[in-house]
Amino acid sequence: MLASASFDHTVRLWDVATRQPLGQPLMGHTDSVSSVAFSPDGKLLASASFDHTVRLWDVATRRPLGQPLMGHTDSVSSVAFSPDGKLLASASFDHTVRLWNLATRQQLGQTLTGTTNSMSSVAFSPDKKLLASACFDNTVRLWDVATRQPLGQPLVGHTNSVSSVAFSPDGKMLASASFDHTVRLWDVTTGRPLGQPLMDHTDSVSSVAFSPDGKLLASASLDKTVRLWNTSPRSWIVRTCLIANRNLSLDEWRTYIGPDVSYSSTCISSTAADARSTSPSQKRAIDSQPKLIGGVER
Repeated sequence: MLASASFDHTVRLWDVATRQPLGQPLMGHTDSVSSVAFSPDGKLLASASFDHTVRLWDVATRRPLGQPLMGHTDSVSSVAFSPDGKLLASASFDHTVRLWNLATRQQLGQTLTGTTNSMSSVAFSPDKKLLASACFDNTVRLWDVATRQPLGQPLVGHTNSVSSVAFSPDGKMLASASFDHTVRLWDVTTGRPLGQPLMDHTDSVSSVAFSPDGKLLASASLDKTVRLWNTSPRSWIVRTCLIANRNLSLDEWRTYIGPDVSYSSTCISSTAADARSTSPSQKRAIDSQPKLIGGVER
């Protein structure tokens, strides 16, 4: 089953096998629907809307469950269930993130604040301990779910609004998409970027999602394409060897592979003594997104 959100104020459920809609659209929102998310058990669907509310739906009956969740004072841009299905996070253009207790349907603790810009996306880590939020101030923030406090400083690197965030299945990596046409990967433990940004899109990147095994990352863009990236550091290392035809120096390793990946020989047949400065043409080749493995164009 697939759920879709629409600016026509509705949510639709689709049969993936037949590609046909399942029943009538889910109606209740009074403005554009911006985001949908299934609960981990698949029984609930949450929808976020520009009408400032979040709604919960019974997937089996396609009927709303109770009254909408109200508290945001501007458009709600994103919703995400915690892995255990007990919490729901919502991000809003009112500059806040809210956590909701689904058993009581009440907001859990204080509102998550700390920015003067719109929040665009939220995602729980697989262990439920962390929440990531994307913001139009060009940053990503990590939050401690238990204390509802920010963890360290915001993740800085994008040069335009951040539109989407996603944790890898093992929780070690975070991906972020931005209007600056790039995708960035972050080490969740250190909060540091992993290598260079993924650059191949020619317009704003609107969404990112990891494959269930964590080996691939998909990115969607306003350039009318979806691109697939191999997120395994080993694949980056192998590709780098093919481009440079030698081992990287330690400084080059830190720049192109990342400071948090342990240094090793890039080319098995070469020795560390072979490392020398890259030529300008090799540097341009390494910079030209070796991790892209495919794209789908509309």
